[in-house]
Amino acid sequence: MAIDLARAKADYERDGYCIIPDVLSPSEVAEVRQRVVEQAEAEKALGWAREDAGPTQLKKVLEDQAGALRESVPEIQGGVNQRMYFLLNKGKVLRDLVTRPVALELAEHVLGENFLLSSFGANIAKKGGVPEPLHRDNWWCPMRFRKGDAHIKVGDRKRYSVEPDSAPKDIIMPACACNVVWMLTDFTEENGGTRLVPGSHLLPDNPDSTVPHKVPTIAATGKAGSCIFFDGRLWHGTGQNLTDEPRIGLLAFYCGPQFRQLENFFLGLDPAVLDECSDKFRDLLGYTPWFFYGVADGLSSRKRLRAREPWIPEMRIKGP
Repeated sequence: MAIDLARAKADYERDGYCIIPDVLSPSEVAEVRQRVVEQAEAEKALGWAREDAGPTQLKKVLEDQAGALRESVPEIQGGVNQRMYFLLNKGKVLRDLVTRPVALELAEHVLGENFLLSSFGANIAKKGGVPEPLHRDNWWCPMRFRKGDAHIKVGDRKRYSVEPDSAPKDIIMPACACNVVWMLTDFTEENGGTRLVPGSHLLPDNPDSTVPHKVPTIAATGKAGSCIFFDGRLWHGTGQNLTDEPRIGLLAFYCGPQFRQLENFFLGLDPAVLDECSDKFRDLLGYTPWFFYGVADGLSSRKRLRAREPWIPEMRIKGP
């Protein structure tokens, strides 16, 4: 099926999200899903599984409004949904999704010519998990304010900060990030399809994190092989899977070139993966400067990878 990007962009502008069907063929879905399931099973067997969305964990998240890092809660301690991070290290068939033309074109539509991959992970929603608090993925974006208004300092923002009526009603934050969610299984109302608040990307305030949600939400639904594209400002959260089968989605998160990425690719990316990456892929990871941000000793980080001159740890002027 031909992808109607004009319609997708129009839906996005109106609602803050769009759903594009049949981006992946059934064989592609099967191949990617098999790799994800194998990896998830291996991480669980090794005791590395990062699990969340258990009822007891949700209670702690809502009580701790400081916005601490997401905890890894083994199943034995009440974790339910399994998260996987740093998928770039976990298979070429996964890496190839972040440079799919449809994903890059939509990201460019929102962020402009220059943008970065911020993270690429998986969410396997299982029976027994609870709804995730509504949130924005670019919660870290400074809220705009008028001269003299009280405001939250950029380094003091919290993950689930709630600022009811604190932002001027006619001023909104700019779009700084966006998500592409790849459906590897059908997303339905019953299996916890991502909950969305259409149009909330144009609201000035962040959502209340109370669960059950205080505002009406809808489920993003679609067949396996579809993708959901949504604005980082859109209020959303993982739904509750009431079925016996896991719901599997991959989440590619893109951001503007001036923001810190969620995953530290410079520290964590497997060198073998970096060696096989194209220049375009390295640009997405942050190896090309943006207006002199991201340089390495006057060179672009990408050129520094290929530079043959040795690093000089110290330079001393020799005395007589």
